[in-house]
Amino acid sequence: MGTHQMARQQVDDQALGAGIATRDLPDASSSAAGSIALTGRWWLWPLAIYLVTRALNAVMIVVAGRSSITLEEFVGSGHKHFGTFAGTAPPGYLTSVTRWDGQWYWEIAAHGYPSVLPTDANGNVEQNPWAFFPLYPYLVRGVMFVTRLDFPVSATLVSLTCGAAAMLVLYRVVQPRYGHLGGTLAVLGMTTFVCAPVFQMAYAEGLALLLLLISLWSVLARRYVLAAIVLLLLAFTRGVTAPLAPALLLYGALMWRRGRIRRKDAVALVLLATWAGLLAFAWFVTAGVVTGRWNTYVLTQKAWNPELTVIPVVRFIARNSDVAGGQIGASVIAIAWAALLIWFLTKGQKEPLLALWTGMYVAYLLAVTDWNWSNVRYYLLALPVLWPLVAPFRGERSARPRVLVACVVAAVSLAMQWWYIRYCVTISPELVQVP
Repeated sequence: MGTHQMARQQVDDQALGAGIATRDLPDASSSAAGSIALTGRWWLWPLAIYLVTRALNAVMIVVAGRSSITLEEFVGSGHKHFGTFAGTAPPGYLTSVTRWDGQWYWEIAAHGYPSVLPTDANGNVEQNPWAFFPLYPYLVRGVMFVTRLDFPVSATLVSLTCGAAAMLVLYRVVQPRYGHLGGTLAVLGMTTFVCAPVFQMAYAEGLALLLLLISLWSVLARRYVLAAIVLLLLAFTRGVTAPLAPALLLYGALMWRRGRIRRKDAVALVLLATWAGLLAFAWFVTAGVVTGRWNTYVLTQKAWNPELTVIPVVRFIARNSDVAGGQIGASVIAIAWAALLIWFLTKGQKEPLLALWTGMYVAYLLAVTDWNWSNVRYYLLALPVLWPLVAPFRGERSARPRVLVACVVAAVSLAMQWWYIRYCVTISPELVQVP
C-alpha cells in the first residue's frame, strides 16, 4: 500500500469512529497530517492562541478600566444595576471582570438562591438570583473553598480554564474533517470573536461552550451515554438544550437517509433528542420546587424585561415600524437579518451536526431573546469560527493565502474586541451597554 493510500486509510478509520462521512473530508494528505499532529503536541497551537488572545484582552481591560466608574456609581446608576454584598473586587482588572452578571454569580456563590422570591411594595417579583443557572457559580464556590481564594480570582481562574478546555475540544471536533490547520484556524476564529473577552470574566459562557462542544463531540463519536450526562450538566449552566433536540432529530434523520448510521444509533439519537427537550425545563422545575411557585423563573425574568410575554421578533418589528414601509418594511428587515445571520454562521460548514446545531440555535435565540447588543455574546455558542477559512480554498495549492486572510480577519476582530471591552465590559461615564 502506497503512502497516499495509507494516509487515506488512516483518515477513513478515524472518520468512521467519529461518525463522519469520508467522502466529505478534505484531501487525505492534509487530514493525515492533522491526525499525526494528535500523536504529538497537538494542543500547543490551540492553547497558545487562546493564551495570547486572552493576554491581549487583559491588557485592553486594564487600559479601558482606567476610565471606569466605581462600583458604587455603577450600582446607584438609576438603581438599575446589582451589587452583591458578598464583597468588593480590588480596583482595576478584577473589578471590570466581575461586574454585570458577575455580581449575581458572586451573590449565588456566597449565599445561594432565595427560598422566597423578593417582591416590591406592589407585590411584583424583583430581580433575584433565580435568573441565573447554578453550575458555574457553584463550581466557583468549590474552587473558593478548596483554594481559599476570593470570588474575583476564583471566577477568573474557572472561566479561563473552561475557555482553554473548550478550545482544545473545539480543535478535536474540527481536526478530523479539516486537519490540523483547520482546527487551529477554528480556535483563532473563536478566540477573536467580538465577545470572546467573556472567557476571562465571571460569566458562564466558557463553561457552557465547553459542555456544548463535549456533547457534540460525543454524538459524533457515538458516545451517547456521555452526551446525555454532559447535557444534564449543560442544562444547569445555560438554557440551551432546547434547540439541541430538533438538531439531533434532524441529524439522525439525515444520517439514516444517507445510510450512515445503524438502527441502534438512530434510536439513540431520538432518545437523546427527547432527553435534551426534557432538560430544557430542568431549571424551571427546580426553581418552582424550591420556592413553591411553579412560574418562579418566568416571574424572575420579567423583573428584567416586563415585555417577556411578547415574542421578541414582534417587539423588534413594533420598535422599528417607523422605517420605510412601516411594519412590512420592519418585517422584511427582520427576515433578512435572521437569514443573513444563519447564512454567515453556517457558510462553509460541512459537518451536518454542527451546521444543524448552529442553525437551530440561532433560530432559537431570535425566537426567545430580545434583539439587542447584550445578546451578541450568546452567539459564542453558535460556533462563530468563520468556517470558509477553516476548510481549504478551492484549488488551493498553498495554505498561506488562507492563513493570511485569517490573520487579517483576526486583527480586525481584535479591534472590535477593544470596542466591546471599552464600551460594554468597562462601565464608563460616556456610554454604558450590557455585555
